[in-house]
Amino acid sequence: MKKIKVGLLVEEFYDKDLGGFGGYGILAREYIAKYIPNSEIEIEVIIGSNSKKEIKTIERDNTKIHYLPKNWSSKLDVDFIYLNMVKKFFKEQKFDLYLSIEMSKIAYEVMKREKNKKLILWVQDPRPKYDWEEIKSVPMSNEYDSYLNYYSKWEGRIQDLLQKLDREDRLVIISQGEYLKKKAIDLYKLPENKEIKYFPNPVVITENFKIENKKSSVLFLGRLTPVKRPWIYFELAKKFKDYTFYVCGQGTEIDEIIEKYKDVENLKFMGHVSGDEKDRLLKESKILVNTSIHEAIPVSFLEAISYGLKILSCQNPDDITKKNGYFTGTILGEGISELEEFEKGIRNCIENYKEEEILNSIKEIKDKHNLEKFISNMRDLIKNEL
Repeated sequence: MKKIKVGLLVEEFYDKDLGGFGGYGILAREYIAKYIPNSEIEIEVIIGSNSKKEIKTIERDNTKIHYLPKNWSSKLDVDFIYLNMVKKFFKEQKFDLYLSIEMSKIAYEVMKREKNKKLILWVQDPRPKYDWEEIKSVPMSNEYDSYLNYYSKWEGRIQDLLQKLDREDRLVIISQGEYLKKKAIDLYKLPENKEIKYFPNPVVITENFKIENKKSSVLFLGRLTPVKRPWIYFELAKKFKDYTFYVCGQGTEIDEIIEKYKDVENLKFMGHVSGDEKDRLLKESKILVNTSIHEAIPVSFLEAISYGLKILSCQNPDDITKKNGYFTGTILGEGISELEEFEKGIRNCIENYKEEEILNSIKEIKDKHNLEKFISNMRDLIKNEL
């Protein structure tokens, strides 16, 4: 029996040699490519472009990764040879359908040329204009500039393409969050009654930590960039000197700000953490603090809850923060003027750190973001849509 051949359209694939350390890259490699293939389904990864004028194919853990040539979709006459090369590649590969994590440029370029294949679009973080207006309020952030200079230029074309695929019954949308469904419809200007299935991201749940081993420590997991507003977290550390505040993340955009906090004794800059070190910090910490101006449903929230942490955040996707910690309410701009609300949140999480509630939260994460359920549901989705 011929396997169903799925083309996974992504901009990155998590790999120490290839790069792509973002959440989408991790989702592509550590979950989709790793767990979905079986005797009926095969997954091959297609990445936007490499720096060479050729199609480059490599393998990682038995997964084929195809890098398309640079500027293959350009309208310049000199690049037609590469466009024809890519057209020949897709004709020979004979993918049965495509899966895209969010609507990336590569997904747009491939699907506008496909005449009868379906696209399963997994909505992760759709950002309508009103989300970008909130991001714009953060000083020093260049994310809004990147929206104006890049993303906004693609919006109209992507909307037209997805509307066309929808009319042709070739667009299947799934969403990692219930509240993201309306954002996707607003962003892509799809019919209000467009069916979008709830499809939560999976989380590998640890079973080997004990609540009694928790210490007086707090965790920040994320990029050190203006949009994450880590300076709020740094100020919190100065207010709660009896707690150790770990900073896990990298970034050079706010180096000057970080320098001002290097002498805060209970503030520990850990750099990028993963593996055993990340596991250790999650096991000993009690609170995950998220100060970002914008989030979808961060994997860090789900991981933290599964390790028995409370969440303190000004974001409340699908009521996760309210149910598992303290929601400050929406806080725009620099955020320092609302520091007292975060202080109140720290105290609330400390005073309400109760074993029964923690165990109930872990159980809910296990049920909703179960890996086995994700594997079964994704395989069924692929087979049914084909």
